[in-house]
Amino acid sequence: MPISVLLIESDHPHAQAVAGALADPWSGWRVDVVDSIAQARDHLLRHRPDIVLAAQRTLDGSAFDLLQLLDGVPAIIIVRMGAESHAAQAMRHGFDDFTVQDPALDYLLTLPAQIEAVLERTSSARARRAAEAMLARQHRLLQAISRAQGMFIASSGPRAAFEALLGELMTLTQSAFGLVGQVQRADDGHPYLRVHAMTDISWDEASRQRYAQHAEDGMVFDNLHSLVGAALVTGEPVLSNDANHDARSAGTPSGHPTLRTYLGLPIHAAGELVAMVGLANRSGGYTNADVQFLQPLLNTIGQLETARRAELARSHVEAELARTSALLTEKTRALEGTLDNISQGITNVDAEGHIRVYNQRYLELLDLPESLLATQPLVEEVVRFQTERGDFGPEFQLIEPMARNYVASEYAAHGGRMNMPQSYVRRTRQGRYIEVRTRALEPGGRVRTFTDVTDYLSTLEALRQSEARWRSLTDLSSDWYWEQDDQFRFVRLDGNPYHTEGVPDEMHYGLTRWELPDTFVNEGQWREHREQLEAHQVFHDFEMQRLSQDGKPVWVSISGEPIFDEEGRFTGYRGVARDITERKLAEAEIQRLAFYDELTGLPNRRLLMDRLERAVATTQRDGRHGALLFLDLDNFKGINDTMGHEWGDRLLEQVAARIGASVRATDTVARLGGDEFVVVVQGLHGHEVEAAAEAEAVAQKVLNQPYVVDGCDMHSTPSIGIALFQDAQQPVQELLKRADLAMYQAKAQGRNTLCFFDPAMQAAASARSALEGDIRQGLARNEFLLHYQPVVDASGHLLGAEALVRWQHPQRGMVSPADFIPLAEQTGLILPLGRQVLALACRQLAQWATAPAKAAWTLAVNVSAQEFRQPDFVEQVLAALRDAAANPRLLKLELTESLLLHDVEDSILKMQALRTLGVGFSLDDFGTGYSSLSYLKRLPLDQLKIDQSFVRDVLTDPNDATIACTIITLARSLGLDVVAEGVETEGQRSFLLRNGCRQFQGYLFGRPGPEELL
Repeated sequence: MPISVLLIESDHPHAQAVAGALADPWSGWRVDVVDSIAQARDHLLRHRPDIVLAAQRTLDGSAFDLLQLLDGVPAIIIVRMGAESHAAQAMRHGFDDFTVQDPALDYLLTLPAQIEAVLERTSSARARRAAEAMLARQHRLLQAISRAQGMFIASSGPRAAFEALLGELMTLTQSAFGLVGQVQRADDGHPYLRVHAMTDISWDEASRQRYAQHAEDGMVFDNLHSLVGAALVTGEPVLSNDANHDARSAGTPSGHPTLRTYLGLPIHAAGELVAMVGLANRSGGYTNADVQFLQPLLNTIGQLETARRAELARSHVEAELARTSALLTEKTRALEGTLDNISQGITNVDAEGHIRVYNQRYLELLDLPESLLATQPLVEEVVRFQTERGDFGPEFQLIEPMARNYVASEYAAHGGRMNMPQSYVRRTRQGRYIEVRTRALEPGGRVRTFTDVTDYLSTLEALRQSEARWRSLTDLSSDWYWEQDDQFRFVRLDGNPYHTEGVPDEMHYGLTRWELPDTFVNEGQWREHREQLEAHQVFHDFEMQRLSQDGKPVWVSISGEPIFDEEGRFTGYRGVARDITERKLAEAEIQRLAFYDELTGLPNRRLLMDRLERAVATTQRDGRHGALLFLDLDNFKGINDTMGHEWGDRLLEQVAARIGASVRATDTVARLGGDEFVVVVQGLHGHEVEAAAEAEAVAQKVLNQPYVVDGCDMHSTPSIGIALFQDAQQPVQELLKRADLAMYQAKAQGRNTLCFFDPAMQAAASARSALEGDIRQGLARNEFLLHYQPVVDASGHLLGAEALVRWQHPQRGMVSPADFIPLAEQTGLILPLGRQVLALACRQLAQWATAPAKAAWTLAVNVSAQEFRQPDFVEQVLAALRDAAANPRLLKLELTESLLLHDVEDSILKMQALRTLGVGFSLDDFGTGYSSLSYLKRLPLDQLKIDQSFVRDVLTDPNDATIACTIITLARSLGLDVVAEGVETEGQRSFLLRNGCRQFQGYLFGRPGPEELL
């Protein structure tokens, strides 16, 4: 027989000798040689030899270190001669035998026989131990079966029995984890396990609490894609000795201990899967032998579980039978009590015609003696008693005609030959009406009820008369009445005017209002109306439009209220409706005629579109531009939400007023709705860039200006989109769309701003806006200064200068007045700029007064039209003179002709007020305007200035020469001084001097510059 031997020997020659003696090719023995305990440990982990030969001493220890690694493998220790005492010690510690190594190695001759003897002894011992273990397991199994039978018999529930059973199974299989439960079926037929016993190892706290909550009824495992579910689905044992890598272990519940090995054992009884056992984590795993070994116990458990279920079913049936019997008794008593207390008389007649059951009300209604019914008489006997007593009247006249023959036949005792009416009404001798109803029973007999319907019939008659009156009322009224059921479907219509249009009432029945054909109501209105109905609210004047049969629109106004029964249950709706088509047509006509917004009084969209079309045509005809400004208030919704719609309305009114005041009377301001306004500006410059600047100036008037509502400042800024137009081919809707798009672009840029639709114009407008901002900062930072151009007399002596404003910008450098003066005038910044210039000029005069050579110099300052028209202009000039302590007689204010002609009387008053204090006035650029000589002689002027446009060509253009001479002559006749501007050559000076001009200004005498250059 082939034997595998592991030799542990660090003496290589000796190891080779032993291997040579044992590894005989004819015997088939194999000898593996290692030279240390460490190598022996690695070898034993990979292979299990039949026997181990170990030298007493090795490289890393002694043979005694090997004993804990053998795990049942027999071992022989090799000791050297003279060390036999160690051999005895080795035998006591666990070695199966020893051999003594002699120097000649003669012991090798007997070593194979010794090995075979040791193997024979250990094999016999193992077989004996295995047999004893098997007997012990079988005994334990029989004990487990006996205890399981006792537990199932003694326990009322499965938990205690299954917990005891699990303990036995864990001991029999040496498993670390286990569970036992009943197999039940879900409603869809799929099996699941209701676990009644389960070991508690390595569970987390949440899982332990969950198990404790379901411990009494059993925790449910219903994941069929798991190791537990595999046995439930197949009904076969499931064996997995590598559960960590088994795909079915993924179905293990959260918190469950890790499964390394698993054995699932289904328990069958009478061909049905009734329970299941799950065992896990046995060292060494499970085999089919374990399944066969446990099968007797599992069969017993299955039979016991089946018996327990049968007993439970029997107990349930008995309990249900007892409950049903008690319920039947209770219902019988209740039926008897009911029969005695209902308002109807009742009889039960069997197939032979005997009255078997009756109640007290039957006796009362028919006034019958109880003794007559006590003998369960035939119906004919009772009818004969009533007839002879006269209850039915002569010839049965007190019975409805349809039932007289039947009752008469019952009296004649052959009623079975005639058809029995289901119901009829008879009158008693006391004048009460009784309704008799009969219902046939299977397989024979009948139940008959007797009801006093006197009050009911009286009510019916009253209702019939009321219905007749109501129908007359609805037929004569212009309104009509309707009713709906609790599903809002029409069930009644009275006085429907659609009859005149050929639409029958029947088309409404069974339909809800929103299911009617040819209705025109938007989804939002339907949704709101249905919400009212579902909330059972009263509603008034719900308007809807329909088409009549001939296709004409019909408007209907509907009002309704919910209907509730006596118990407060909703049963439907009822209400009235009327045709409001004429009113709607009138409203539509009024709407068509209404061109103005109710709140602001501004034109609405309809009028706006009309005026915009005319404006487009006008701009093309005149060759000028127009502008469409689309204004939307920023955050207007926030004002409405926080302060209320009343404040919002007042704000809109002020916005409308401000926009209207910012434009000319020929322009159009309209409100589109909400917080949207549109301005149509006409007559702008023919050049696009200039027109854009003018449109921007209009828009700037309404940007970032506060409003006062009820004494409170309210800041609501607009976002403005501007679209220029000149082409009549462009649709007005497209213009409005462009302005709207530009407005949204303005909002995207931060709001409270304006944006042009055209990107090129937008760039120009942005540049102007940036320049405006720089002007404001320049005023705040005093970046503006004065340059002075000398004014000389005929001899060239300096008489004074004209103050000209300059802007020293930190980034732009010296900015020309032509770049910022027009923008300052458009934006109103000319007012603070003018005040600053006037203050600088007065301080310069005061400084010159301290120098004798300059003390007589005069200084001329230009005044813009906006400055001069300010009501407090005179006070501003006087304040500047007073603050600088300057001599007012040396200050000259230069005005333009157009300025003075705006309001001549006001101009004269302001000029006289200043002139009385010594301030002089010069009429600048004389000859370029349209001055009236009658006004000119009234103005308190001191000086006329010939515009440089006449001086420039005075030597070459006879017309300019004539005009210059005329101005000089006119001034002399009015007693005014004359100053010629723009004198650049000596020839110009000589010509003017010869013709009487004595004061000059121009490049010939000096360019504008700082004061120190004068």
